[in-house]
Amino acid sequence: LTSIGASPFDLESKDDAKDEAESKAPDQLPGGRKVIIVLATATLILILFPFLELDPRYPDASKGLSVLLVTALFWVTEVMPLSVSSLLPMALYPLFGIVKASSLAGHFFSGVSFLFIAGFFLGLAIERWNLHTRFVHVMLSKVGGRVELYMAALMLCTWLLSMWISNTAAMLCILPMVKSFQESIDDRHSRFQSGMLLAIGYSATIGGLATPVGTPTNGIFMTLFQDFWPEQQEFSFATFCVIALPLSAALLLAAYLIACATFVWTSSEKVVIDAAAFLQRQRMGKVSFEEMVVLVDLCCLMLLWFTASRIDQFPGWKHWLGLTQLNSGSIGLLLTLPLFVLPCGRWLPSWLRCCLGEDRCLSICKGQRPSYILDWESVKQDFSWEILFVFGGGSLIAHGTVASGLADLIAQSLQTLGLSDFLFIVLVLTVVAFVTEIVSNMSTLNIFGAIIVTAAHHMGYNQVQLLLAVSFAASFAFMLPMAGGPNMVVYSSGRVPIGQMVSFGLCLNVTAILLGSVYICFVLPVLLQFTGTSYADLPQPSAQG
Repeated sequence: LTSIGASPFDLESKDDAKDEAESKAPDQLPGGRKVIIVLATATLILILFPFLELDPRYPDASKGLSVLLVTALFWVTEVMPLSVSSLLPMALYPLFGIVKASSLAGHFFSGVSFLFIAGFFLGLAIERWNLHTRFVHVMLSKVGGRVELYMAALMLCTWLLSMWISNTAAMLCILPMVKSFQESIDDRHSRFQSGMLLAIGYSATIGGLATPVGTPTNGIFMTLFQDFWPEQQEFSFATFCVIALPLSAALLLAAYLIACATFVWTSSEKVVIDAAAFLQRQRMGKVSFEEMVVLVDLCCLMLLWFTASRIDQFPGWKHWLGLTQLNSGSIGLLLTLPLFVLPCGRWLPSWLRCCLGEDRCLSICKGQRPSYILDWESVKQDFSWEILFVFGGGSLIAHGTVASGLADLIAQSLQTLGLSDFLFIVLVLTVVAFVTEIVSNMSTLNIFGAIIVTAAHHMGYNQVQLLLAVSFAASFAFMLPMAGGPNMVVYSSGRVPIGQMVSFGLCLNVTAILLGSVYICFVLPVLLQFTGTSYADLPQPSAQG
């Protein structure tokens, strides 16, 4: 018997298709061998290392080392997603009796997590209503006809965007416009086109350095600062921007000069573009009501973030209003949560739509026409929830490394090198910058953060200065596609050879290390002093709580 409407021949063909699909199925579990090797290695580490006595003064150091190595092993191999493996310290530290589970739980989610949530909400609103596209179009329409100026404008736009939305999202947003621009260039200049793509991708990475919400490593820095010195006031949004923005701008200029010197000024043929055709393709309509709302919200949030805390002689509006319990995360939420209840233009009263113009209230965006500026359905699809888990896992690793005595033990070993502060900074930047080429930048900072800070304390160096060095260097990832999201986006376009990425990236890596070393050693202390505190007399990182 056959089912109604199906002939025996239909059933036979379905069985054949099923047999063919089964024959094509892999005989082994994908990645199974890698998982087995990682699990076996982790098991050996957890069994053998806790019984080693590294130093009688720190009986738990070997246990802390085993947890650090196992977590790092899972982060590096990525046999589990980073967000899942970031939960390992929550299980392993209490298992070995290093830190209580209740104590660890208090470190997993912090005020900085809410800062990043607010940053994500703001970035999603910008992307949803194409405010970034409007911004890029305005910038490009003001540029002259020289190809260097167009490349500078695109790099500058990407750099500015990546301060407020994730660097990968910034690159994805700008990529269609870059491809459209490159259609105005003759195919003979393919080397310039690939070099330009690389320069713009690097601009996204560099721009993320400038603000606490620009890249996850900046958020991790602020989390570690809060964990290591809980008695200190919040490391404010404005303070971070004051010390990070000049370095970010210097690296952007360096990337631009390297790109021009390599792909434009030394080219045998002049690169000519059809600017009129490009701008014609990029014509946009009037500014929509939703764009106005998001722009006003962004400007107000930037103003409040920058003026909330003390900068030099200015005490900050939190001090004036007696709202010292607010932090950057709560300020961000105060201005981004209303976006979930503000209606789109098409739901405004008819008289207000007439005043604004009906063509500004069409509420057109990618996907279905929404009712509110932001809604939960769009947020839960695009929100990078896993980053919050990596934040938490990094905080646990830092706390456990200090609490076990492992950080002290390694710091004392580094102290025997006898390096000056400048050479030590060069060493830290070099190691971290090249490690982050193959290990995620969040994992790199989580692994090195507590160790380098404790070493700085033992060697008498400024601990915040060294923690910032590790944080910045974790973003010096320019050589390989897997080193960062923008690199992968550029490489996935199919227009950039891997050899060109490695050579350009290596040059920028070395430049970033040298420039960063000089900046952190000589300029950063002056900027910290300008913000009101040098952080030179901080106590040893705390292992309490």
